[in-house]
Amino acid sequence: MKQFTRALVAAFTVTTITLPASLSAQALPSAKEVLDRHITAIGGRDAVMAITSVQQKGTLELAAMGISAELTLAMAKPNKMAMTMTIPGMGEMQQGFNGDIGWDNNPMQGPRLAEGEELATRKESANFAEGFGIFDAEKFTSMEVVEKAQFAGEEAYKVKLVRKVGRPSHEYFSVASGLRIGSQSTAVSPMGEIEINAVMSDYKQFGTVKMPTRMAQSQAGNDITMTFTDITFNAVKDDAFALPPAVKALVKP
Repeated sequence: MKQFTRALVAAFTVTTITLPASLSAQALPSAKEVLDRHITAIGGRDAVMAITSVQQKGTLELAAMGISAELTLAMAKPNKMAMTMTIPGMGEMQQGFNGDIGWDNNPMQGPRLAEGEELATRKESANFAEGFGIFDAEKFTSMEVVEKAQFAGEEAYKVKLVRKVGRPSHEYFSVASGLRIGSQSTAVSPMGEIEINAVMSDYKQFGTVKMPTRMAQSQAGNDITMTFTDITFNAVKDDAFALPPAVKALVKP
């Protein structure tokens, strides 16, 4: 697009024309319209709100390191999350948030607790409704469609979300289907602040709701692809979010 624009500028010298604000505004829908269209496209708010938990099973590929792992991700209302990756030759890598405590446990670093801004990021990422792309306005200071842009090979509405608590993010919604197809955000990790770019695709029907079965993430120079082959609703038990004994030992009384 930049090269195309430069070619036009080089070929013609024209007077800059500024469109009236009313005409410019008509070109883009409101953030609420875009967000509501996504909710309708996946099955509707009532269908999503009837779900209390979700378990996704599949594989995780880290191509640069030649790693392929079995992946299980469980989430439950309002903000519980537990993830287990089983890597051949390395063992299990676990991560979770039980509503209060964020933690990691893996053979390389052992058990650890998330603290400070990292804990806040973990809590934010465990939000159950937002996992379905439902962003409730009362949790944000502003929601704005900033432009229509190309994202992951298709035309998308770029929505800027500014949270009351937490970091802002950009969410992308397909102009054609209305579905959420990606996000750009910044998170805090043990390695410091990292940018996370995610592409969501291959939506499939599971019961009354559509969910993406493929997520490609780019973060800290690594490309990670998660492919889910099995998604079940309302079957996750509370003990799925229990702290492993090694992590529990780190929690102060």
